[in-house]
Amino acid sequence: MSELNALIDRYIAAWNEADPQRRHEMIASVFTHDADYLDPLAHVYGPDGIDAMIAGAQQRFPGHQVSLHGDLDVLQDHVRFSWRMAPLDANAPGAMRLQGTDFAVVSDGRLSKLTGFFDPMPEIAQKKKRGWSVESFAAFWDKPDVSLVARALTPDVVGYWPDSEPLRGIEAYTQRIAELIALVPDFRLQVAEHAANGDYVFIRWIARGTFDGAPFEFTGVDRVRMRDGLVAENRIFCDHPLIRSLAQRSSHPSSPMRDKAMA
Repeated sequence: MSELNALIDRYIAAWNEADPQRRHEMIASVFTHDADYLDPLAHVYGPDGIDAMIAGAQQRFPGHQVSLHGDLDVLQDHVRFSWRMAPLDANAPGAMRLQGTDFAVVSDGRLSKLTGFFDPMPEIAQKKKRGWSVESFAAFWDKPDVSLVARALTPDVVGYWPDSEPLRGIEAYTQRIAELIALVPDFRLQVAEHAANGDYVFIRWIARGTFDGAPFEFTGVDRVRMRDGLVAENRIFCDHPLIRSLAQRSSHPSSPMRDKAMA
């Protein structure tokens, strides 16, 4: 088993090896000369074909790293393992996250056949279906995409921001979030803790970003009322001036905050 673990570790390491000669040597030590490799994006043969495929992936996704996820499952000469690919810098242009599960056949200490499948990532799954969860909340605020907001809301959703009239309906709710992101493009929330009580979910979060050239960090709480897996009501509890000023823009349409956001 230790030899098989070392073999798979060497295969994963080949995905991260930047030196072409070293990478080819690693791949040749992992795969048989007639190895068959198949995944949703490629079907290649032998160490040379696999090396060229990995080189192409490295060019397409620079600055990314592949890592083994979990333990190996072994059944006679078959092995199954999962992996993840993530950017070293999550904010880099073209940053991409992937994960998958590979099934391989071992022959004389090397891989003679490998078939890979891509597994859906939580943020990808969120784009495909309606629904809300703490996990999707965290994924959204890690990389905000306003086009996803409506998928989490009931048609009659109501949002309550500090010192603001209620935001009623999907359009008003979405617009407020769009204004926040336009004002502070690097605004991010980190979920610090959460709890549920019936239809209600409470999330304490930590906000970070940059405003007027200065970094900020503050905390707040969302109380979310769920209905049929969607957000029907959200109350935000936060005393920070940024949130309060943003929330008051509708009652002060010519405020400096509004002018800055709409510039």
